[in-house]
Amino acid sequence: MVTQIVPFILLVLAQATPNASWRLLTKTGFNESTYSVRHLSMHYSRVFLSISVKGNDSPTLIETQWQVSHFPMTTVIFPHRNIHANGAHSDCTLLQQAHWSQVDGLSRLWVMDIGWPDSRCRPRLFVFDLIRNNEELLRIDCGQHIDVKDTQSLVVRFGPKAKSSKLERHIYFILGHGPHILTYDILEQTWKNRSLKSHKYESMQQSFPIKPIDFTFGLQGELIVADKDGGIYSSLDSLQWEDNSELTSSSLKSHIQVTRLGTLLGNGRSMIMDSLGTLYYVIPKFGAVVRCVQLANITAEGNEIIYMTSKNLQQIFFGNNGAVWVLSDRVLKTQQMCFPGMLYNDVF
Repeated sequence: MVTQIVPFILLVLAQATPNASWRLLTKTGFNESTYSVRHLSMHYSRVFLSISVKGNDSPTLIETQWQVSHFPMTTVIFPHRNIHANGAHSDCTLLQQAHWSQVDGLSRLWVMDIGWPDSRCRPRLFVFDLIRNNEELLRIDCGQHIDVKDTQSLVVRFGPKAKSSKLERHIYFILGHGPHILTYDILEQTWKNRSLKSHKYESMQQSFPIKPIDFTFGLQGELIVADKDGGIYSSLDSLQWEDNSELTSSSLKSHIQVTRLGTLLGNGRSMIMDSLGTLYYVIPKFGAVVRCVQLANITAEGNEIIYMTSKNLQQIFFGNNGAVWVLSDRVLKTQQMCFPGMLYNDVF
């Protein structure tokens, strides 16, 4: 099996110490100037990385382990090299560019392949069975609903799990150019495009469309949306479903009504909420990670910056112990980091 080393760094925020980092060191195959990390997903000790590689001629989905006590940490191409295009952008039977991945309640890895802007290959979802030796189960053509030219701002997330079965039924997509959220029903294998509307402010009676750039889900299954103007909104209704419900795609309303929660410090990305209802998000322009404890009447004072760096922050996620981690798309040095109230001299 082919192995490669991919350099990147993860920093723990909830337990911020100089040694609380996870780095893959540069070795043969990739170096710091040839790659960037798009997305990370986890399944117990397994970690799946969607990466972009300069030259567009290498596999873009790799697997490693979380956490190990020795370096460098080797990685393997997932599930194997032969499924990747490796530069063959006209062969639409192969995985072109992994953009996002997530593991569902049945231990299936869902992978979003966005293709290339100048390629005839349309965006697709790949599904792999992690229990049965990473066997490919399904391919879903998304081209009728997601244009390859609209994938640069694409955000993908599973919807809330059902309370009883703890399984996901819907996958949600925003394309970043219109006031809509796209829904794929895993059970029915159907698509529905729903508009997002808000009164914007309490004094307004008329609903206005909002243009989302990122979203997540709250503790009650409500949709939480950040828009391009720095506002944050929450749906009035929960999007969580029940196993015994008669919910169908045709029964969903054509729009989702959201209410304004307040203002973020900028264009929030990679929003995520912990089990206590605390919201975390990234402001890529400033390299900042921000925490909001109270999601009501949010003002500047309600946004707490807990980490800053000069490099691009790609994603926030939770470790198995509940700690908050942030993913950078490249290796960081100590002088590029700033923890409020702390000064470190160690080099990662």
